[in-house]
Amino acid sequence: SSMSENVWENDDFIFKGAELKGMTQKGKDKVKTQGLTDLTIPATAPDGTPITRIGDNAFYRRGLTSVVIPDTVESIGYDAFGVCKLSSVKLPSALKDIEGFAFYRNGLKSVTFGGKETMIEPSAFALNALEELHLPETLELIDTSAFYKNALTAVTIPASVKKINMYAFMKNNIKEVHIPKTVEFLHAHAFEPTTEVKK
Repeated sequence: SSMSENVWENDDFIFKGAELKGMTQKGKDKVKTQGLTDLTIPATAPDGTPITRIGDNAFYRRGLTSVVIPDTVESIGYDAFGVCKLSSVKLPSALKDIEGFAFYRNGLKSVTFGGKETMIEPSAFALNALEELHLPETLELIDTSAFYKNALTAVTIPASVKKINMYAFMKNNIKEVHIPKTVEFLHAHAFEPTTEVKK
């Protein structure tokens, strides 16, 4: 069997309408006992409904090393991929909302945004190893601790951003950052004290 062959089946997952809620015991066993840690999430529910949401805690602590997320997904739930072993992730083109702790504590070195994201909620990418960021031009909110403790040395804030909350970029190595005039709220502790903030 080739590596690209999809070993994942509908009965490995729990569906609720257009939401993928998590894994069945069969799915969990595939990861745990068979060591299948490269996950391809089904694009549709068994009845053909396109998947538009990955549920809260759906793959929390599942030990995933890679994931393919369908392009129809609009929101990724709280802690959906928290505490896994992902090193890179390509986000769906329909994605708007990345909820709290969604990719918290993985080994992420790179993230490719879909291009329509409006919100990155608290600690969504905290405790990773991101070295660079190309934030989407649609992003409005970078919430508390969103990129806390990564390996960033620079970041460009898109003009769409309205709010950058506490510790958003704390514990990185960003020398300087330019804040667009469009930003309505910048928390005093969004960046390191050593980061030169230019407005």
